[in-house]
Amino acid sequence: MIKYKELLFLNKINRVGKVTIYTKYWDMLINSKDMDDLFNKLHKSNKISEDKLIKAKNEAEKIYDSVVNDSEINVITVFDKEYPKKLFDMENQKPLYLYVKGSMDALSKSNIAIIGTRKPSNNTEIFEKKLVKRILDVSKRVVVSGLALGCDKIAHETTVNENKITIAFLPCGLNVISPSSNKKLAKSIIEQGGCLVSEYEPDKKVFKRSYVERDKIVAAFSDIVFVLQCGEKSGTMHTVNATIDFKKVNHRDLYVYLPEDMSDGDYSGNISILKSNNGTKVSDIDEFCEEIVILEKDNNLNKNADYQSKLI
Repeated sequence: MIKYKELLFLNKINRVGKVTIYTKYWDMLINSKDMDDLFNKLHKSNKISEDKLIKAKNEAEKIYDSVVNDSEINVITVFDKEYPKKLFDMENQKPLYLYVKGSMDALSKSNIAIIGTRKPSNNTEIFEKKLVKRILDVSKRVVVSGLALGCDKIAHETTVNENKITIAFLPCGLNVISPSSNKKLAKSIIEQGGCLVSEYEPDKKVFKRSYVERDKIVAAFSDIVFVLQCGEKSGTMHTVNATIDFKKVNHRDLYVYLPEDMSDGDYSGNISILKSNNGTKVSDIDEFCEEIVILEKDNNLNKNADYQSKLI
């Protein structure tokens, strides 16, 4: 929780977000002893009114006290050693802090993101369940997804039923499971040794941009991204496009399911990804799993590979 209160304070100042903190206030932040010192430095700079600073400080202290007194929630800031190094690929869009419910150990394990539409076809559902079970059978990868309905839910649920670990990244606070129908599943994820993760304060509800921001985190965090089914203009494509961008910084593998029969669902996003040569086609589960076993061995050999770690 290094500098958590200071980060909260800056983030609560009106019109000051992640990018502004990283690009404009970073030096002031790292050279401040505590929140009061940071407050005084900002006040002396005359860049922000005293009223705004006081309001932000009060809000930060309220949230800080609430989180610290919640034994179920852990906080990892961008300064902490537990902060996932892969998120540094997001540069000045990386989360300032992450809230975690459950085992933080899951965050350091090799993983695979399973993503797709909220309304998968029957063919996709059958394939996904077989896929997840096989992945868990041949590897030690943690299954990552977003706890949405459809493909996300199937990925988490299948993993929990196999008594394995899964991580859910939320577009809202940890106390506001969305959709609410997944509350029982969220609890099971934690009980099974996985965790729920969010960059938003525990009681924060979903807002317009939160799905897109969450999808970027999933893309940055994941070693492998597997797309089951999506339309060309679907939300899943946010994760896909972010994955393609992050591949330019550090290697990530993007796989795409493409069934022979696509008559029972919209696979236009899958087709688009493959046409642009940004993903690898998968039709056979065994062949795919043989490949990820090799990738996992390579990943273990390079476990301590250097990621960009300079705080900007």
